Amino acid sequence: MPRHAEDPNPDVNDRRSSQRFPLQLAVRYRVIGSQPAPKWSVSESLNISSSGLLFKTPECMLPGQGVEVYVAWPVALNDHVQLKLALKGPVVRSEGHQAAMRFERYEFKTRSGSGSMGEGAGDSACAAAEQPLKLPFA
Repeated sequence: MPRHAEDPNPDVNDRRSSQRFPLQLAVRYRVIGSQPAPKWSVSESLNISSSGLLFKTPECMLPGQGVEVYVAWPVALNDHVQLKLALKGPVVRSEGHQAAMRFERYEFKTRSGSGSMGEGAGDSACAAAEQPLKLPFA
């Protein structure tokens, strides 16, 4: 399988088809599909691609578990509107203190001035600040 020229450590056994970008960004995540809804955990991304995310996690996550993740996006819309990338999908692997997820749903949302990243998602003040971003090419 062809590798990307930018990859300094090629691995002939790597089956991933999307280029990974090493980005350490603030992350909030929680396991979904269980009741009551688990609390949000704070972490950091290790890399991201067009189809998945690798992030740090203190607990072992099981492949197939659904996760909801918010990533603090490093680029502001129109140079002043803070964004977060909202992701949902299954964990595809977990090793040590890292978990990898595959994107099944994703969208950019605006962040409030306080930097809300998903905590208190049921809170009306946060819900009002988390509006989906309508992109002309989406």
